[in-house]
Amino acid sequence: MEKEKPEGLDKKSAVANQDDLKQELKPTDAGKNEGKAPETSNASSSGSGTKGKQSAPKTTKKKRQKAPKDANAPKHPLTGYVRYMNEHREGVRQKHPNLTPIEVTKIMAEEWSKLSEERKKPYLEAAEVDKERYNKEISEYKLNNEAKAKALQNESQVAKKEVTGPKVVISSIPYVNGKVEQKVARQGDYDIPIFTEDFLDHNKIIDSELRTLRKSNIDYEQQNSVLEKHVENMENGIQKLDGEKNSLEAQNVVLENYLKKLRAALANALQGLPLASEYSGATIDNIDQYLEKLHQMADSSTQGHTLNKAKDIIRKLDLHNLTL
Repeated sequence: MEKEKPEGLDKKSAVANQDDLKQELKPTDAGKNEGKAPETSNASSSGSGTKGKQSAPKTTKKKRQKAPKDANAPKHPLTGYVRYMNEHREGVRQKHPNLTPIEVTKIMAEEWSKLSEERKKPYLEAAEVDKERYNKEISEYKLNNEAKAKALQNESQVAKKEVTGPKVVISSIPYVNGKVEQKVARQGDYDIPIFTEDFLDHNKIIDSELRTLRKSNIDYEQQNSVLEKHVENMENGIQKLDGEKNSLEAQNVVLENYLKKLRAALANALQGLPLASEYSGATIDNIDQYLEKLHQMADSSTQGHTLNKAKDIIRKLDLHNLTL
């Protein structure tokens, strides 16, 4: 028994040595993992690099300079009121140095509203000439811009025709405006491709036009505020005149009623006093001509008896009862 024990140990050791040799020749999981480890590190490094690329423009990106104002754009016309303000603003400021610009504008607005049509005429005529000038220049300006845009469009279309490529079919674009839509992305869907010089130049032109329109909008808003003040003053003046008109109409009604009563009283009192052969007496219909004839008799001093009798009748009339 003691002799067989060493042989069993030798066999076990031989088998163990063979297993060790196989393990050395066979690729282990650790080796596989070691082979994959660089990919993981590369992925992590690429991920970190992507983050670095995304964050880098935030610190190094330069602001794109604003496009300069289009020097070829025609100047907007000035109204007659604005021309008057430009001409007299400095004088009003010197006359009232303590007033704010808004108060100065109000003073000039009141002066303009009080000007006669003859004094306003030069400013309005100049404004009309300036308006015709602007309409002519803006038409030419728009035609030139349209020609330039058309030329750029033709150039871009020619460039697109030279570049051949298959249509890119996108099966679905999920959640466009909250819906799943089927669309085909085709070349030439847009006149000007983005991120090109033509696109940037087009944006500069649009930005310049927007700034011009904003400035014009501000100017028109200021003019509107002044005109609204004018309208308010005119409405107040109209209301005042309407009140005076109504008061005068009421007074006219009272005076007409008094005149009717006076004519009736005179006709009733003088109906029995004939004037020569023309009038046998006074009536409501001929009272005006009757009194005119009496006035002629008084001027010519004829028929003194009849004239004195008429005076006595009129003197006895109780005119106090004829209330207004």
